[in-house]
Amino acid sequence: MRPPFDPPTLTPASLAAWRAEVSAALSAVTRDFEEKHGYGPGENAIHPPEAEDRAAARRLGAEAAGFAELALYFSEVGAVTMSDVGNAYFLHSGARALRERVALPGAAGAVPAVLIGSDGGGILYAVGADGAVWRSGAASEESGFDRITHDLAEFLDLLRLSVHRFHRTAQPGFV
Repeated sequence: MRPPFDPPTLTPASLAAWRAEVSAALSAVTRDFEEKHGYGPGENAIHPPEAEDRAAARRLGAEAAGFAELALYFSEVGAVTMSDVGNAYFLHSGARALRERVALPGAAGAVPAVLIGSDGGGILYAVGADGAVWRSGAASEESGFDRITHDLAEFLDLLRLSVHRFHRTAQPGFV
């Protein structure tokens, strides 16, 4: 069963559906995690945004048109920790993301990209001023970045699919 989530457009309703579905899937992952893997699960949660995350969202939204989805996301979702999905995924809070920037060669705009998170191996994820999501080639900003999705909605959908895939098959995710 899948709540309506349309990857091309983020709205408060689609983000609420994403949070609900991914939270339920994370609960399913942790329910029988120790039995499947031989050790207990870590933290797997989607936190609500704090006041400073919402303030950061407003500032990001004013910086570049490509940050509009990112601003909406941070006004609706706080930090995300998926310690036990694949190699792990960690999405920053809005307040932290506002402070963490990186220059992306090839990304549209002069505004530095916003680092939005990483995986458990240190691969970094950033949103460029063009709204696309970029992934580092290795666990370093200096390793270079490649564009992996056209926008944040597509990236979030891949994370959603990654949680479901991991629960079914214990295979790593799609991002």
